[in-house]
Amino acid sequence: MLQKCLTTTVRVYSGSSYTLRFTATVSGFSGGYAGYRSDNRTVCELLRLGDAWTYEPYERFDVTFPDGTVTQYGRISRSNVTWDTEFQVFTLTSDIEEDATRSESISLDYEFYHSHELALTCGNDYTVTITPKDIDIWIARLFLGDADGFSILYYQDVDSLVYWANEAAYRWGVRGFAMWSLGQEDMRLWEALPKQI
Repeated sequence: MLQKCLTTTVRVYSGSSYTLRFTATVSGFSGGYAGYRSDNRTVCELLRLGDAWTYEPYERFDVTFPDGTVTQYGRISRSNVTWDTEFQVFTLTSDIEEDATRSESISLDYEFYHSHELALTCGNDYTVTITPKDIDIWIARLFLGDADGFSILYYQDVDSLVYWANEAAYRWGVRGFAMWSLGQEDMRLWEALPKQI
């Protein structure tokens, strides 16, 4: 990608495996295009050349619900930036780091978002459309639950699963429960499952 240069300062960042960080001042340059050139063979996984003050956020997605409403999730409020809504990028308005533009921290784990209540009728099919608005958006799971409350439980091993399955069946009278990602748990689970005819 070639990027038009509008400033006379160049900063180079790299990943943790190779240290390549420097700032250079370009003189006698009144605008034009910059590129990457090497006199020897170069191997890299990702090379991105662009404006050092422009960022591509990895946060926003929209959800279109069965009732037709569209809700925006994930966008972090920022100050001292200007947004380019066509390309969904923002540019810093002064020489600061990106994390100084927001008061909200960015989790390295998954974020969980909750929808408004939906009036659904059992036995019908419904469509939910998820539209990523930024690059590199990952949707892991979409759960449909009772508006009065529901729980999602994670068990680390088969002993926990068998214990709570017995509690559900014999203490609370639950007639069954659902499991997802079957086969990614403790492999002893297959021996503990009741035999089905």
